Amino acid sequence: MKKLAIAILSLISGGIICVVPAFAQTPTLQTSKQVAQIARQADRTTDLKSRADSEIGRRVDKLTALISRINAMKRLTNDQKTTLTTQVQTEITNLQTLKTKIDADTDLTMLQTDVKSIVNSYRVFALFLPRIEVIAAGDRILETADKASTLAAKLQTRISQAQASGKDVSALQTSLTDMQSKITDAKTQSQNAINTVMPLKPEDYPGNKGVLLSARKLLQTARQDLVDAIKDAKTIIQGLKTLEKGTTVSPTLTPTPSI
Repeated sequence: MKKLAIAILSLISGGIICVVPAFAQTPTLQTSKQVAQIARQADRTTDLKSRADSEIGRRVDKLTALISRINAMKRLTNDQKTTLTTQVQTEITNLQTLKTKIDADTDLTMLQTDVKSIVNSYRVFALFLPRIEVIAAGDRILETADKASTLAAKLQTRISQAQASGKDVSALQTSLTDMQSKITDAKTQSQNAINTVMPLKPEDYPGNKGVLLSARKLLQTARQDLVDAIKDAKTIIQGLKTLEKGTTVSPTLTPTPSI
């Protein structure tokens, strides 16, 4: 009887011994999967932070370059320049603050949200830079229009001199009137483009995208006005040369403003 009991206990003990290792392996497998998942998440986190830092750095570089460009604009008022440079500096500061937060993020979901905000919340390339481009282009057109106005004044003097000497300058005067009209319209369109985009804010995008496109069309019209004005200037200069029977017109009339 004792031998039988010993045999039964041996079988039970053997079963336990066989079962225990089977259960002991399960936590080991789960831990391995968790370790692999943690490793993948760490890699994902590192990659996101690296890409975010790169994108923020690219935007900060672009914005920093804008400050010098804004200060170099000739037709903007000092108040307008101050407004623009302040907005640029604020955008730079906000991006740098975001970079600090992203670098410190430990939660992957929060990190992903912060990374998306680089594009969704700041709109540097979508609106901020294009807006400054419109203002800069408008500033250049206004400067060129001023040079064209100076040229028009000189042409008027030469036309008046030709008329005083008995020449028929009616065609030249018509061309000059058209030139002056085109210059005036170029100034109006450019100033309207600047005024249109000055109030735009990145956080209102894409709702204000149409306003940006409208401003660009105004600039296209202004550029074409100057092209037509310069054509008129060349026509007048050639006409004056013809009236003077091949004599050279004053060199100050020859150069025309470049667009």
